[in-house]
Amino acid sequence: MNFYFFIIYIFFVICIFVPTTAYAYLDPGTGNALIYVVLSLVGAFLYFIKGLYYKIAGKKGNDIETSSSEFGYIVIFSEGKAYWHVFKPIVEQLIEKKQKFSYYTMDLEDPCLLIDNEYLNNCYVGEGNSAFYKISNIKANIMLSTTPNIGSKDYPISRSKGIKKLIFTSHSFDDYSFYRRGSLDNYDAVFLVGKFEIPIIKKLENVRNLKDKELIPAGLPYLDELIENNCKSYDDKEDKKSNNITVLLAPSWGKKGFLSYYGVDFIERLVKQNYDLIIRPHPQSLKVDKKLLNGLKEKLNKYQNVFWDYNADGSKSFQKADILISDTSAVRFDFAIAYQKPFIKMPISVSSEALQDFEISDIGFSWNEQALESIGFGYLLKEDEIEYIDKVVTQVLQTKNEKTIENFKNDNIYNVGLSKVVISNYIINENVKLNREKKDA
Repeated sequence: MNFYFFIIYIFFVICIFVPTTAYAYLDPGTGNALIYVVLSLVGAFLYFIKGLYYKIAGKKGNDIETSSSEFGYIVIFSEGKAYWHVFKPIVEQLIEKKQKFSYYTMDLEDPCLLIDNEYLNNCYVGEGNSAFYKISNIKANIMLSTTPNIGSKDYPISRSKGIKKLIFTSHSFDDYSFYRRGSLDNYDAVFLVGKFEIPIIKKLENVRNLKDKELIPAGLPYLDELIENNCKSYDDKEDKKSNNITVLLAPSWGKKGFLSYYGVDFIERLVKQNYDLIIRPHPQSLKVDKKLLNGLKEKLNKYQNVFWDYNADGSKSFQKADILISDTSAVRFDFAIAYQKPFIKMPISVSSEALQDFEISDIGFSWNEQALESIGFGYLLKEDEIEYIDKVVTQVLQTKNEKTIENFKNDNIYNVGLSKVVISNYIINENVKLNREKKDA
């Protein structure tokens, strides 16, 4: 077969037969187990074909390593570039400590794939069923992930029997209440953000009669970096063309996000009051709320003081904003803690029936929502205040208590400024321990 014809043929096969993207962080879908097995087998075959294409195209990383290789002892699994800020500090620390490890991602645009280092095996594992199959069969001493529900019923990624220790690291300052049920059930260990998580995790273990997880006081590396980045200055001349107050809108995604819940009216009310608005959609919204976002963008295009931020790193927008408007998103804590600026929480009503799908149904409460009352920088908006939101913004900007937020940070976050060191040291030491146990067995 002619080489160029072969390339065209392979590309044609990929375009026709590669399964459409199924987003691993989305709510676990329903499905028949037999169909999943079949799809997994098909996905494995298609992964081979697609891998060949990326090799030809020069876009693929290194190969997946097995646990027999030093690179295969430690694995970091990421769903993509939206979570690079979570793993970046840890990756950099492992490299600095000259620890060999693998980083597997489902996103060709993941910035980690651009790193060329002798201690890092960075690999694009494909997408959809092909990637799920690969991740579900990894062999490693340790796999670190920020993906909830690995191994849950009807979830596309199974807990690999070849992983000795599956460790969860948070991608936000969160209490798991709005994670899907079973989110951490199959994890062996959790890098804790703060002590507030301990009774929550213990309650879920007791309710479901689960084995005790190892709970490791760690902190939140990306939050440490946000705090550090707050000291940096940005040249915003091209982005901000006025001296107006800047309001950052950072909603959650889907039905629990205020863009879906309230629409565009209140946004236009803020725009017409000459506030500069930065709209920063949740990364998941870019996947599941495309129609909604496109409609909003079309309606707001006529305003010169509306800006959209799709960057994975939100530091620039956080620093430029004077106030944040959000909902159930944990970005509220990032903004208040790292930048010591106030936020407004939009009220979102969720039916008790809908809550049955989330961890809050077993936890019984949301620690995050209770904590808002003690953080000192937040204002919980009432639904009847939506039409006066511009006045609320002015009011909230006048109230600020830096001492309260500092106390909140020290009381609720482990190892501030040192979390990446704590996490990398634990991973390295635990890997040595597991290798020693393997030799002694």
